[in-house]
Amino acid sequence: MIAAIRGAALLLLLVLAQPVWAHGEERHSEAPADTTPVSASSTESTAVAEARAAEEAPVRLAAEHDAGPGSIWTSLHPATVHFPIALLLAAALVEFVSIFRPSTRLTNAVSVMASGGAAGAVVAALFGWIHTGLWFAGDTTMQWHRWTGTSLAVVAPVVAILSIRANRWPFRMLLLATTLALLAQGYWGGELAHGPNHLGL
Repeated sequence: MIAAIRGAALLLLLVLAQPVWAHGEERHSEAPADTTPVSASSTESTAVAEARAAEEAPVRLAAEHDAGPGSIWTSLHPATVHFPIALLLAAALVEFVSIFRPSTRLTNAVSVMASGGAAGAVVAALFGWIHTGLWFAGDTTMQWHRWTGTSLAVVAPVVAILSIRANRWPFRMLLLATTLALLAQGYWGGELAHGPNHLGL
């Protein structure tokens, strides 16, 4: 148990030590500027050219909120999301393997990854709220991203606690639900960072 706590503390330090600009200089409130000049014939008036430029402008991203450049703390959310996602997904994979090849080592590894992922999920959600502040607006994608992330920060510690229990099935069921939520959460985060239909599905 002490080894698991030490491992979780080390993983938490690694999460906090990630580069701040993991996603680059993204802005959630606007899409990248379209540098293609608007073509207008010599016979078009300025008003018509401006109307055409407005129609050809890129669609705004789903989130209309920008945290602003006030503090480094508002920029840390993108840098804190990758470790908890990776750790919890890896925990699910190793636990799946352990169903067919039971091993104390695998069980211990899953507990460490679940604990580290849970700590990271809480940190990522905390920085998500710091990033937006008490801002509850935004489109559907933003709402799903906000509240799924908050829910994961609550559920992931429960997953970590269940990971040390002898009865593995409650842990496995909740870990499966967490895994599915993480996949959806990652997709919604990509939508906010890179624009609608960023995977081209």
